[in-house]
Amino acid sequence: MNRVRWSLLVTGLFAALAWTPGAVHGADDDPCLCRDMVVTCSVKPRSVVQGDPFEVCATVKSVGAVTLEKVRLTIGSCPTAKPQTGAKLSIVIPKLAQGQSHTHCVTFTCAEPGECRITAHAVDATEIASAGCICSAICRGLPALQLEMIDTALDRSAKGIFKKGEEFLYRLSIENDVGTALTPDLRITWTLPPELEFVRGLGERGNTVAGSGQTATSSRFVLRPNQKLIFELTCRVISVPPRALVQARAAVVTDPTGVELAVETESTTLRR
Repeated sequence: MNRVRWSLLVTGLFAALAWTPGAVHGADDDPCLCRDMVVTCSVKPRSVVQGDPFEVCATVKSVGAVTLEKVRLTIGSCPTAKPQTGAKLSIVIPKLAQGQSHTHCVTFTCAEPGECRITAHAVDATEIASAGCICSAICRGLPALQLEMIDTALDRSAKGIFKKGEEFLYRLSIENDVGTALTPDLRITWTLPPELEFVRGLGERGNTVAGSGQTATSSRFVLRPNQKLIFELTCRVISVPPRALVQARAAVVTDPTGVELAVETESTTLRR
């Protein structure tokens, strides 16, 4: 009998110790609120030539149970690329409710060959919710372009002086000299002095040249390592300057961004 009473007493004591007024679920609990977020980033294009631009976009999304406030989203930088002038690397998003997202993009220019690893990071005002990621771009070095332009008679014979009304050629050769890879898409752009005008143009391997007045542009092309290509531009002398000497300019540019990779000029003598 005494053993039974003692057992009931002990059981009741433990039950009393285990129960407190706030132990009822939901009475006075401090809820543990979820403040989770995720950050992703992307790069387009992933591979660029030195001097070309690429875009980095970072997206932050709220996946927790509460609305995030004053979320700062920051896109980092790297030694081999420079952000576009005036670009904002960091922004503040006033509110992000559960499931909402915000994307911020920054344009960079490839400055040096190599891998560019760029971070994207976000944190809310409480600094409890934070997330980040890393994305990368590959910056390729410039091809080893060799460019040469000469002026000749229409039959391609050497001739150093041209008269008003006469037509002659600018012969331009471009070579991927000792390059190690295929060049990016390229074009040639010509700028003529006001004393000359474009008549027509052509290039090897089916390439074409279109223009008018004092400008002309070739069709798009690429060069394999050690491959060479020749273009011919027919021009007409429409006037003669006081000093008789004029200069034409040819530039190799990337397509479609128009970044200059190489420039060649040629001086021509004009007589009345």
